[in-house]
Amino acid sequence: MKTTNNNRYGRVALCFQELCEAGRLRTRLIPLIAMALSATCTTSSAQSIIGSPGAGFQTWKVANLNNNGAPYWDAFTKNQLGNKTSRNIGFCLTSSGDCVGVNSALSAPGAIPFWGMTYNSAADTGGSQDNLIYFKSDNKHLRATLQLQLSTAVTEINEFGWFETNSKGTTLGPIHRLFQGSGLPPGPSPVGKEVTFKPTKYFGFYYKDVSEGGCAVFTIASFTTDPNCSGHVFAVFATNPGSKNNAFEIAGLDPPGCGDGDCNLTLVRIQRHGTDIAQMSKALNRDYFPRSRKRSHQTQLATARHSDRAR
Repeated sequence: MKTTNNNRYGRVALCFQELCEAGRLRTRLIPLIAMALSATCTTSSAQSIIGSPGAGFQTWKVANLNNNGAPYWDAFTKNQLGNKTSRNIGFCLTSSGDCVGVNSALSAPGAIPFWGMTYNSAADTGGSQDNLIYFKSDNKHLRATLQLQLSTAVTEINEFGWFETNSKGTTLGPIHRLFQGSGLPPGPSPVGKEVTFKPTKYFGFYYKDVSEGGCAVFTIASFTTDPNCSGHVFAVFATNPGSKNNAFEIAGLDPPGCGDGDCNLTLVRIQRHGTDIAQMSKALNRDYFPRSRKRSHQTQLATARHSDRAR
């Protein structure tokens, strides 16, 4: 599958220019449209998650972060000296613990729901891993943004990509790299890089742990067969589950507890790639100018045009 780099800011500017030329709105309306267009370009969803019976999105709080193994990804990490730290994916998503500031430049999303088995936030119990996680696409392009690459060794940065599967998640098809890891020129992909891709109807994600000989870890755990990657896991979070405005945060993790010492963590945001100006204009009109207000909005536009011509 073909993947291409993407410049989000250039795209937003282009979308804004096209809409402004089409509507010729008055200056006082421009800030609203620019804000709405940015949200439309970056939040539309084009994928749904599939998992095991009994699994679903579980809610949690920052207060639940205590490295006690519940949920399964809430476990201690280690620094270069081998000392225990609080830098698991939960701390990084909330920019807390020993992960303060690491994700701030890319707007840490907070304590967003994670995919797993039943979790009791009040008692801080449960939340075990779902070993069968994959996705269904609606035949739209997606945008992947590399948000974090953490490791105690700069030469041990993970590779990240997606793989093809079938409707039951029982077939491991070809893999497609999105972000390069260490060990290959010109080096690992920089944090903040964006890549556009169009997956097959059913797909999942993988990462390769360079520090463990390049062994591959998959969101469908049965495909992780290399013993060097034993215990390595994925954690999937969602900004707004079930909504068209949802984006997934996909985290590739070393074994919870980080027994091998390098504590690799790769975090990638996956969301719809909205490049169709007509589609975004339609969504903008629908979401920000409801039918009950549409006639009033059209009257405002007509008045604005008449005023401009009079000048």
